[in-house]
Amino acid sequence: MARRGKDRTTELFAGMDGAQGTQSLQRTVYERIAAAILDGHLRPGDRLPSTRELAKSLGIGRNTVTWAVEQLAVEGFVETRHGSGTFVSMQLPDAPRPNGDDAAGRAAAVARIARRAERYAAVARSLRVPQRPVPFRINMPAVDDFPVSLWRRLMKSLMSDSAIGAAALLGETEPAGYGPLREAIARYLMINRGVVCAADQVVIVAGAQQGLDLAMRLLLDPGDKVWCEDPGFPGSVAALRAAGAAIGAVPVDAEGFDLAAAQRLHPDARLAVVCPSSQFPLGSTLSLPRRLALIDWARQSNGWIVEDDYDSEFRYRGRPVRSLQGLDGGERVVYVGTFSKMLFPGLRLAYVVVPRPFVELFVNARIVAGRQSPTFEQVIVERFISEGHLGRHIARMRRLYAARRAALIEAARRRLPGLLELRPADTGLQLLAWLPEGWSDQAVSQAAAGHGLEITPLSRLAVERAMPPALLLGFGNFTPAAIEDGLERLAAALEEARPER
Repeated sequence: MARRGKDRTTELFAGMDGAQGTQSLQRTVYERIAAAILDGHLRPGDRLPSTRELAKSLGIGRNTVTWAVEQLAVEGFVETRHGSGTFVSMQLPDAPRPNGDDAAGRAAAVARIARRAERYAAVARSLRVPQRPVPFRINMPAVDDFPVSLWRRLMKSLMSDSAIGAAALLGETEPAGYGPLREAIARYLMINRGVVCAADQVVIVAGAQQGLDLAMRLLLDPGDKVWCEDPGFPGSVAALRAAGAAIGAVPVDAEGFDLAAAQRLHPDARLAVVCPSSQFPLGSTLSLPRRLALIDWARQSNGWIVEDDYDSEFRYRGRPVRSLQGLDGGERVVYVGTFSKMLFPGLRLAYVVVPRPFVELFVNARIVAGRQSPTFEQVIVERFISEGHLGRHIARMRRLYAARRAALIEAARRRLPGLLELRPADTGLQLLAWLPEGWSDQAVSQAAAGHGLEITPLSRLAVERAMPPALLLGFGNFTPAAIEDGLERLAAALEEARPER
């Protein structure tokens, strides 16, 4: 047994590069022995080579091997017997070698899990984004211009604020969210969005996607028909599919969500998910007649509306239009808003304004989904709002985005005449650029990726409709210089993706 263990241990390190750094060598030795024990290659009672022998055979320092063996002993993988050597711990269960039956059993277990998680696996792919933002990522605010020094000052002042106390900041808050933050959000929404609510109707969530997911699960049973804008926001579609809803795709035009088409195509729907203030991705605003008609439908049919108000603060002509929830009075509309666009996406704070009869249901669901968002960040955001910083920040960002939007329009006009037709909407952090007839927006997107760009094709956002070829170009996080450079690379990508005549 001793010889077998020593021989097997030596086999583990065949081809190992002894030129690695000391710390990486320590981890490599540790991980290979631990993995061999876990998979049964080394069995309980097998003896390991001495640290001197192993270090000599590997051509590395003895201290490196000693560290790895000591760590294995601390974690219970091996035990040292005085005068006899180091052995795989007898306290570990003897892991049998896998055979065909075992492999089949594991495959069946994976299949059972996969069937339960199939909807999540399918929809999550549409929501993944690379970590490094490059032109022209959509829905990305200007993190390059966020007031970091102000945020840092608020953090420092909170830690020394005796009125709050560090213990309160580091502890838990109520599941619905930090009370003063909910009050600040209710005041902000009443003044700026015309939302009708009290603080106790506001539930803090970990991002708008969680808010959408909770709303779908609480308002729908699997198989319920839901109206969904087409083309529309992938996050809404993902939440609906994960909840097992039957999606009824509804076309969108210059006046937004087409209610008449919705009632004709899917008369049995019991919920509508809409972006009325700034439709994603077309940028249209739901007209007042359609807003009122949609609210009337919800009341007459005992239906519900989920209003995704993701970036309505950034309107470049006139004031932001009043929320659908405000027109309804909060009876049939669940309102979802987020700080990801107003502040920065890494904050992962959003809010849901819930009709009063369902507040407790949403709070219970929030507890199950993760109990609460971090208290410290909630307190900082409350200060940011209450001290007037949020209003000033939004006003400054609106001016910045207007300038970057204008830079994108002008640069595209100069650099890509006849290839892209930009039709500026009045809101949002991206513009829709229509391609000539016969082009493939998917092919352009793939070619652009080869030039270090991230461009969303409109066809990827379609639910059922066949859309004309177009590209969605985000401008929020990119300076005029970055926009110019990005369009130069896009021009090369367009040449590569040009359809054959």
